[in-house]
Order: sequence, then structure tokens, then C-alpha cells
Amino acid sequence: MSERKRLLVTGAAGIVGTAIRKHLKDRYDFKLLCNRTIPEDVSPSDVVVSGDIADFEAMTEAVQGVDGIVHLGLANRRTAGTRAELARGTIDVDIRSCYNIYEAARINGVEVVVFASTNHVTGLNEQDGIVSRPDLPVRPDGIYGAGKAFGEALGRYYADRMGVRVLCLRIANFNGKDEPGRFYPKGGSRWLSPRDCAQLVWRSIETTDVKFGVFYGVSLGGEEKWDLTNAREQLGYDPVDNGADEKWQAQYREDKP
Repeated sequence: MSERKRLLVTGAAGIVGTAIRKHLKDRYDFKLLCNRTIPEDVSPSDVVVSGDIADFEAMTEAVQGVDGIVHLGLANRRTAGTRAELARGTIDVDIRSCYNIYEAARINGVEVVVFASTNHVTGLNEQDGIVSRPDLPVRPDGIYGAGKAFGEALGRYYADRMGVRVLCLRIANFNGKDEPGRFYPKGGSRWLSPRDCAQLVWRSIETTDVKFGVFYGVSLGGEEKWDLTNAREQLGYDPVDNGADEKWQAQYREDKP
């Protein structure tokens, strides 16, 4: 039996990191990068390291001894602060951390990076009623989305020129729960469930013939917003949850008394 892979997960204490640890603990061992908060549910087999994703030397050290990286960590929140503060966080931390992770992967011979991008890279398409496909031009709806678009572009460079496999997941609404938590009309769901998110991550890690790719991270029910064709065909992604399922529509219907 082959030895289990160990993944470095940045932002391991966040809601996406928590879901990945929960749903993939039987598949992988983890090296958890935490900055301020250390998760309470750390497995005995996990390694916890403390570090700042904007610190190049710290990231080069953190990446040592892992088989893949799931880069979730970021400092910038899309709705927090002024435009100038958002730009500062995007440039100083989010963009810098992408370079640090990709370069650390190259230096340490880590073959794959899964980058948590966002649907806001094409957010203006959604506002204009256009179904987004990964091959369409980026149309960010803010500084946060623009910063993630840079992370995708840099990932493409590292995949093409440096031999690091990079798979970018444009994650939609993620509440960390096993239900969407709000009403979505048919075709208009924006929800990514924890287990579908985890599935996307492990399929990205294990699909070795994809050197670079951009995939929308959403569960079923959002086909009027995002095209999942390449995720299905290239990764074998088979989402099991539906944010616009009739049971959720009945539970969350806006006119429900």
C-alpha cells in the first residue's frame, strides 16, 4: 500500500480549511499552516506550523516535506475596509502570498498547488446575466477578484515554465454548512457544499494529467451562472449537493410565513 500524501493547507483554521480537514482526513495527512488561530480538532497525525503567508522564508520552510499544497490563506476580505485598504491587503498579502507559495513549491519540488480563487474573478458576468466559463476573459467585480485573477495568471506561469501543476478553484458562496442557508432559484444557486468542495480539492490533487486549469467551485443548481463542464470532464468532478434543490427551496422560500 502506498504511503499517504501529506498536504500543506494554508488558512487551515478557516471555514474552507476546516471542511477540507474534516472530509479528507481519511485520504491525506496534513501540515496545517496557521497564523493566529490553531484549530481545536487537529488530528494526531497532523503537523501544525505557525507562519505568515506573506513571509517568503517562512513559506519556503513550511512547504518542506509535503506532496501538495492547498492555498486557502488570505488576509484580505472582500467587504472589509475602504477601497485603499482592500487594495493594500490584496497587494501586500494576497498577491505576495501567491508568489511565495508557488515559488516555495518550485524550490522544494512540490508538484501540485490547488489555489483557492473566487467566482468574483468573473463577477461582472454574473451581474450581467452571462454564464461564466473558464475560457472567457476575466471580469472581476472588485479589487478582491482582481487579486485572485493575478493569482491564477501567476499560477499559469508556474505551470507552463516551472513545472508546478496549478489548479485554480473559483469558489462560490461557502458557508461551511451542509445546507445552503438561504433560498436559491433553480439554476441560480451560488452554494458550494463542504463535501463538494473537498471532492474538488482531492480530484485536483490526484488528476495528474491536468497541468493547469481553472474550475468553478459550486455545487449543483447554479448552471445559469457557471459552467462546470471542464471540471466534470477534466477532473471527474461529480457534485452531490444541490443548492436549489426543492427541499431547500421549500425550507428557505422567501415568501414562507
